[in-house]
Amino acid sequence: MRKWIVRIVLGVAAVMMVGAVSSYLFIDRELTRMYGGLTEVADPALSKESMDSYAIFHVNVLAPEGDRFLPDQIVTIRDGEIRSVGNSTTVPRGIPSLVGRDMYLVPGFTDSHVHLWESENDLLLYVANGVTQVRDMNSLPVNLRWRDEIEGSRIGPDIFAVAPQFATFGPMEGAFVGWVQHKTIVRTAEQVDKAVQDYVAKGYDALKASSYLDREGYIALSAAAAKHDIPLVGHLPVATGLEDLWASHQSEVAHVEEFVKALDREFGGYGADTAEDFLTFVRERSEDVADQMIAHDISVTSTLELIDSFQRQKSDLQTELGAAKLVYENPGIAEGTVITSRGMGWLPDVNIYRWPDQWDDDRKARSRLYWQTYAEAQHILFEAFMARGVAIMTGTDANVPVRVPGFSLHEEMAALQAAGMSPAQILASATSVPGDFMGTSTGQVRPGQKANLVLLRENPLEDIGATDAIEMVIIGGSVFNRKDLDQMLDTVKAANDASRTVPIPVAEGG
Repeated sequence: MRKWIVRIVLGVAAVMMVGAVSSYLFIDRELTRMYGGLTEVADPALSKESMDSYAIFHVNVLAPEGDRFLPDQIVTIRDGEIRSVGNSTTVPRGIPSLVGRDMYLVPGFTDSHVHLWESENDLLLYVANGVTQVRDMNSLPVNLRWRDEIEGSRIGPDIFAVAPQFATFGPMEGAFVGWVQHKTIVRTAEQVDKAVQDYVAKGYDALKASSYLDREGYIALSAAAAKHDIPLVGHLPVATGLEDLWASHQSEVAHVEEFVKALDREFGGYGADTAEDFLTFVRERSEDVADQMIAHDISVTSTLELIDSFQRQKSDLQTELGAAKLVYENPGIAEGTVITSRGMGWLPDVNIYRWPDQWDDDRKARSRLYWQTYAEAQHILFEAFMARGVAIMTGTDANVPVRVPGFSLHEEMAALQAAGMSPAQILASATSVPGDFMGTSTGQVRPGQKANLVLLRENPLEDIGATDAIEMVIIGGSVFNRKDLDQMLDTVKAANDASRTVPIPVAEGG
């Protein structure tokens, strides 16, 4: 009898073990698909050879100050670096030449807030849209590998890799969240310091605070960042306030939105009935917040269009999806999964911003007012940041619904122009400002800078929409003409179509 009991117990244990392993493998595969790792990889098959030296003739060059174009310039490039810019530059005999007559040469664009995840085709989308540098705000080991490969011969933007964001959860929840959302789970100062040491050793460029880091963890992360001489960027945790930010070593805040949330906590939490009072409070506090940002040398990344889209996705998701360039979005990310994590999934059945079906009209109306107020508060703060001279970097949060990598940067620049930024200021926020912040020798067309450049058919100082009129993209020794860029886009679309399992919405008439 005892033998049979033992056999039954062992049998049940084996079944449970098999079930646990099967569940793990299923969930892990679903997560890989959701983060874009199972999407067919595009191969544009470009027959491009790197050029050690070349020159661009008769081109209008954006001046280092960013406020005008220098006409009829010659730009020489050697070993991936700009060597000379001028109208009387001596060009070595026999080097390849590119003609830029009647065109406008600007630094390659930087998207200062993206999420690459495992979406390999995004690298091509960025290059095809003139984005030659990205700051990946939750970099995985695979993203570090891509960064190294791009420094070699792989096509893609330079990657400034921010380590997986720090958060505080209990042991069981933390293990699940860390696995599913790729967060660094910490509960003690010792754990924080050990994780920071590990990330520095692996070559990450910065650390990120998440909204879910407790106050003690935030203070410990700030101290560890200073100790190990690595920048701290990201969110302002819900458990903290602006005074904690001013006292920290954090050098950048990842969204203007973060200040809306911080002021909401100061206000005591607004709702539909107190929306106007909250906006009055934001106006009263905005200039002081901006001045404190400058006093503590803290930059901010915009993501205006993302926040503005929240209310549109809630009230008319179908139209918003139809207007997005969904054919280029990684289908794994767009489709989400039944094992979805917060912030993933674009389509109606998985979109995190849509109103639940059971909400009545009154609740929807109150929600609409809440999010309209949220967006307006963001713009009040943004205007104060502009007026006071806070360093602003252009970022999109690409791969969060409905921000398609590469394309979203041009949408964000249009949103910045609508918010009152001049084209010159916008160009700086997408080129020289992030170049200075990241220390990457990019962002200006001048000798000594890396040759990350975009050749435009129209003048972006007259209308920032001209940044989309791309004739050529240059990344060091690699030159991609319009045909090459179109080939990149076509192959990404084809790879996505081959991997798609859910039809995508199209715009009316599309």
